[in-house]
This record gives sequence, structure tokens and C-alpha cells, in this order.
Amino acid sequence: MKKIVLLFFWLSLTLLIFQKAEAQKSNQGIRIGLKLPYSYDFGYYQRVSPRFGYHFGAQFITIPFAKYPINAMNFWGADPEITAILEYPFTLGTGLDIGAQYHFGTDSRRYYFSLSFQWMTLLRKDIDDEVINEAFDIDITNSGKYPIGPISKSQSTRPLTISSNYSNLGIAFGKIIPLQSHDRELKIEIALAKTLFSHFRLQSDYRYLSTVSDMTNDALQKTFWKYGWFPTINVYYLFIKG
Repeated sequence: MKKIVLLFFWLSLTLLIFQKAEAQKSNQGIRIGLKLPYSYDFGYYQRVSPRFGYHFGAQFITIPFAKYPINAMNFWGADPEITAILEYPFTLGTGLDIGAQYHFGTDSRRYYFSLSFQWMTLLRKDIDDEVINEAFDIDITNSGKYPIGPISKSQSTRPLTISSNYSNLGIAFGKIIPLQSHDRELKIEIALAKTLFSHFRLQSDYRYLSTVSDMTNDALQKTFWKYGWFPTINVYYLFIKG
């Protein structure tokens, strides 16, 4: 989270410098949209000069996009037994998206490139023991190898859960389409996000699985690093306040 705050501060400071240097009128407003077929987005946008703008907001992965990160990595060649660890553990992913745009061209500079940092966390949920067993050819039900404690199995409320988060660097090429209303715009982007960092923690409330958690984290980190490429078509609707 500290990295996200520092990056946002750096982007904001840089854009404020450009704003003062060019001394141009800005516009700002609310941005809502879709990264198809990846997430829903809701946030804030400001164009601080004819050439530069920035955005920040929230993004949500849920139905019907919940399986897209897994399907995308499988498409690039990831091991489906490894990605299956995350296939059903969540019904909702939430996160942040902050970035900057450079506008170019004539006609009010309606084309732009965008660079963004995206952080996502996946909602923790129970998963089946068998998913882990098949992924690593082990048996986590073996109490001799994976001791039971601190509570008994009959008292368990979270027999096996996984918490997940990952961070992407995104690039995009976009076009602004002015609408009839002067305070509305449509943005369409072709974008690609690449995972740079990720972390995963496997837990059980009645078993000691630290070695399996390390194994899971290592396997998923390698998978996201190698196969975490997420192409999208982004569509945003902007409510602009001049």
C-alpha cells in the first residue's frame, strides 16, 4: 500500500508541475466504465492541460468477469492445475487503479497514451483440499505430515482458505469521442496489463500448513509473473465539470 501512495503522490506532483508550466484551463469529472472482459471501474479524472491528464479510482472483478484472470493465463500456457487454486476461491475482486495520460494529435488532442498502476485483492473463500493435492501431488489430509491444531476439525469454520493480491502495470492507447452534451465524453482504449508483483497466503484454522502455503505462493507468483498478461478493451463514460 505504501508503494501505491508514493506512486500516486509522484504522479500528482508531476502533473501539477505540468499544469503550472502550461497554464491551461483544466477539466475534471467522474469516470465510470468497463475493462472488457476484466473489471468494472469507477473513479475520478482530471485533464490538467491540453496534453496531460490523470485518473484514480476503484476497480471490481465479479460476474461475469470473475474467471477472466484465470482464463487469460491458461490461454498463454499456464498450468491449469496451478491456476485452479484461484478458479473458485472468490466471487469478487477489488482494487485501485491510478494512472496518467499523454494526449496528442489535432482536434483538441483526442488521442492519448495511458500508463497506470493497478492493484487487486481477491476475496478470501474456502477451497477444496483436493485442488491443492492435485496441484502439488501431496495429501494435506495427512495429519501425520500436516499436524492438526490449534482447534479440532469438528470446530473448523475455515478449513482451507487463500488470500490473494497482485499488482499490474497497464498501458493503453485511447481515443476521446465527444458527445452532444458538452459535459459528457466517451473514451475507448486498447489496453494491456502485466503483473509485476503478487502474493498468496494459504491458511487453515485447524491445520499447520505453512510449508504448503509457501509452496502455493511460490507456484502462483511464478505463474502470474510468466503468464499474467491481460489484454482488454476499455470503455469509459465521463461526466465532466469544466
